[in-house]
Order: sequence, then C-alpha cells, then structure tokens
Amino acid sequence: MDDPQPAQDYRLFGWRLRASRPLAFLRPLPASPGLGSDKPAEVELVFDQVEKPTDKPIFSSRFTSIYESGLILLFRPEGIRIRIEDGRRLTVDVDPGVTDAELHTWLFGPALMMLCHQRKQPPLHACVVDIGGTAIAIAGNGGAGKSTSARTLIERGHRLLTDDQARIVPDSRLVYPGYPTMKLWGHSATAFGERVDAARRVKRGVDKFLIPLNDAFQPEAMPLAAVVVLLPDPSLSLPMLAPAPSVTEAIALLHRQVAGLGIARVLDQGRAAFHWASALAQRVPVRLLMRPEDAARRNEVCDVIESLARTA
Repeated sequence: MDDPQPAQDYRLFGWRLRASRPLAFLRPLPASPGLGSDKPAEVELVFDQVEKPTDKPIFSSRFTSIYESGLILLFRPEGIRIRIEDGRRLTVDVDPGVTDAELHTWLFGPALMMLCHQRKQPPLHACVVDIGGTAIAIAGNGGAGKSTSARTLIERGHRLLTDDQARIVPDSRLVYPGYPTMKLWGHSATAFGERVDAARRVKRGVDKFLIPLNDAFQPEAMPLAAVVVLLPDPSLSLPMLAPAPSVTEAIALLHRQVAGLGIARVLDQGRAAFHWASALAQRVPVRLLMRPEDAARRNEVCDVIESLARTA
C-alpha cells in the first residue's frame, strides 16, 4: 500500500484551506514547519467516501440536495461526489478517470460557491483584475464576456485576482484572491495563443479549458474600486459606460450577480445575499457597461475598463 500523501495547505478566498492530498490547479502555501502546519485551517478538504444523511432533503435538483441542517450534497455524473457542511468542510469522493481539471471545475466552482453561502458570505459572479494597482470586478451573466475581457486585460499587462467568483467583504471592500487559473472557451483560448490541452477540459464534451496564469496572478487581497456589470447590446457599435441610476438599482444589479442565488434562497431565504449586496452597493460604485456583441470590439471594451480604473 502506498504511503498516504501529506496534507497540503493553500490560500483561497482569504481562507487557509487544508487538503488531504495535493490539488493540481491551486498554489500551495510554502511549507513552514512549526509556523504554518500548526495554524488552524478555516476550510478542511478531505478525500473520503461521501455518505448521504438519513433524513430527507428540504430541496433536491438533478445534481444537488440540501438538508435542514444546511448540509449540501453535490453529485456529478462524471463520478464526483462532494459533501459541503458547516461552511468549513468539504468531503470529496471521485471515481477513477476523473481528471484534475474536472475535479477543480466542480470543487472550486459550485461546491466553493455553496460553502460561501453556508458561511453567509455570498460570492459575486465576476472576474476581478488588478489594473495598475486598482481592483475592478467584471460581473455579468453567462456569455456576457467576463472571461474574455479579463483575459484581454491580462494580455495588456494586468493581473488576475480571481476568475468567475469573487469573495468580497463589504465593510473593508477587500476582494480576496482565487486561484491562478481561468476558464476560457476553446476558440477564445486559441485566439489568445493559449495551448488547448484535453487534460484541462473543464467538463466532458464541452469545449472549455482551464488556462494557467501563474505569472499574471495577484496573490494579495486588494480593496475593490468598482464593479462593472457587462451587458451585451446588439444595437451598439461602441461600448457605453453608465453609473447605476441609484443606490437601489445598484443593489439590484449586485444582487442579480450573486453566484448561486437559488442556493441562498434555500439556506436562509436569500437574506444574507441581499444584505451583502446592499452593504457593498453603498461602499463601491457600480457601473453598467453596455458592449457590442461583436467580439472584435473587446479592445474598446477594455479601453473603457482601464479608463475607469485610472479614475476610480
């Protein structure tokens, strides 16, 4: 029998995450005997058999069950089973043949989102980029162009703080780093000159890949200067930036961009998500960026975001 692998610590969303085996797409914390390993971890990740509770769930969908205690089970047909409990423990069971990229996709996508809601710290559905020392969140619905815009900004010399989901603390405005990887559709990755590797496919049968960005990653928390909500508009030939008309509208915009609102409604009727959006909207400016649907206009979109960063 092989010797068990030592636990490895990581920093993710500002939390110390301790995993019972190495994780391929996270950056491990340096080993610090006597200093690091004895510190408690805010989140424990254990690879073990996942068992269902004996009571009936209060909510069930195709892949997710939520129980009265707040415990969540996530089951994926790829052969991934994740138990999320108390906002601090992830138990993971994977079948042979599941790739590191597939595991990363579900563990640090939906499962991490659910854990954030258990901790009553809703994540924003956004990429955050460090633009010359200013953190700008690029939010939007699926297909709005968040990742493409963020990757274009990185191509211009800026750094990624987090991809797809962002943990932001309203009182301090601090946004915490995610991991040094982003997800891109195959055609976008190729356009940026990235190597498309089948082993980095996020999901079987889907032309989307994990792209490592180690040299362009910002590993330190930063105060958030502004949130830009992307809105594709086929009638436009050039992007247009506008402030939210009022604080009330800013709250509504942020609330709609909370990742996993359905989970939030089951866990506490969405109260934490609304309070989070309300607190952040009163501390950070929210802008609407209407953009042309033509992907060739991505540089003009990023010109506007860079201009906002310079004046934020």
